[in-house]
Amino acid sequence: MKYLIGVDGGGTKTEAAAYDLEGNLISMGMSGYGNLLIDEAQATANILAAIAQCLAPLKSKDCIYLYLGLAGYEGVADTRHIEESLRQAFDVPFTIVNDAIIAHAALLKGEDGILTISGTGSVSITKHAERVIMTGGWGHLLGDQGSGFWIALEAFKRMTVEEDFQHSTSLLTTKILTMLGLEKITDIKKFIYSSSKGEIASVVPVIVEQADAGDETAQKILNEAGSHLADTTLAAYHHLPFSSTVTIAVKGSILTKIPIVQVAFIDKIKETLPEAQFILNEVSSTVGCYYLSMKNLREC
Repeated sequence: MKYLIGVDGGGTKTEAAAYDLEGNLISMGMSGYGNLLIDEAQATANILAAIAQCLAPLKSKDCIYLYLGLAGYEGVADTRHIEESLRQAFDVPFTIVNDAIIAHAALLKGEDGILTISGTGSVSITKHAERVIMTGGWGHLLGDQGSGFWIALEAFKRMTVEEDFQHSTSLLTTKILTMLGLEKITDIKKFIYSSSKGEIASVVPVIVEQADAGDETAQKILNEAGSHLADTTLAAYHHLPFSSTVTIAVKGSILTKIPIVQVAFIDKIKETLPEAQFILNEVSSTVGCYYLSMKNLREC
């Protein structure tokens, strides 16, 4: 039985999945992060390990294609190391793209449309005919509005206003300080400047919890997040000649797990594109590798 393997290498884990030529999942493998920008040598080892685990119960000679979507791939100055490592480990043709490309293909089944992702960061990927354009995705210093990092930072900024202008300490501030084990607002400076993006974004569940409890500040932050993500999506829409019935998919915990953000996002887009169709279900990005691999194989 011939099959292909798709790989989704992210900042936390790498997932490899084997699909037969009809798109049925037949094997999986998991390992650590696959983002080459974190540590290229370790990420490469993790990618190879996930593929090897996926191959273990299968006949390796029947694998006809590898398709990899790797976070940070477009930022790698020299891709020869990962490419040579794949050639040496697996005698199979392969393609490597950014992980956002395979996520788009997975949710939109390889068809035209827009995918907006919001996790720790945020980005919109637009495909029309053979053109693919990325909107947003500038990173936390230049953009990422509506992302988990942005949501957390907005809460921290409001804490600094409370301190500087001697406002009453809000319940949201108290909850965040308690979660972080901090005693006073001034303690957040050390936390912010010594923590990773993920560590800063880890306060988002507290913000969501307070919003659900009726906290107006938390609700405003989350509504603004949805609005920013809608703006990025609409900017993506205007890059290419879509019709008003464009299909828009979402991915990432901010858009799929937080109803306030998702509702604000959809409502704002519908103001401009009332006929837009939305895909809100979660699908493994490795499915996108299947669609893209089959397209490549048909064109060969």
